[in-house]
Amino acid sequence: MKFKLGRRGAMAATVAVLTAGGLGLGAAGASASQWTWLSTSHGVGVYSGPGAGSGKVGAPDLFRGDAVHTLCWTRGDNLGNGNVWYKVDMEYYRSSGWMPGYQGWTYGGYVDSNAEFHNGLPECR
Repeated sequence: MKFKLGRRGAMAATVAVLTAGGLGLGAAGASASQWTWLSTSHGVGVYSGPGAGSGKVGAPDLFRGDAVHTLCWTRGDNLGNGNVWYKVDMEYYRSSGWMPGYQGWTYGGYVDSNAEFHNGLPECR
């Protein structure tokens, strides 16, 4: 038997999985890799290192309502709200449902005001 979701079905399934993951985070807190929803008014770039001078990796900037899959945090450039940067390996663009797999670093102060750092996201080793 063949099962075909189609584009709308696949997008709905993706949103459902991401929403369920986000709800679970709110209840349990952070401890390992997870989806982190952008909650500030800043645009967020994905950089090759934990500093704006390292250059972007090619991912379009993300905005409030989009998400990044965070793995861990490290110290880097202070862009005005601390020096915490998140290592990411995937992005979710809410408006299109696009989930590319760019790997790099995002500035925690612009992603979620460093909330995942304060909630137990592990330090990169």
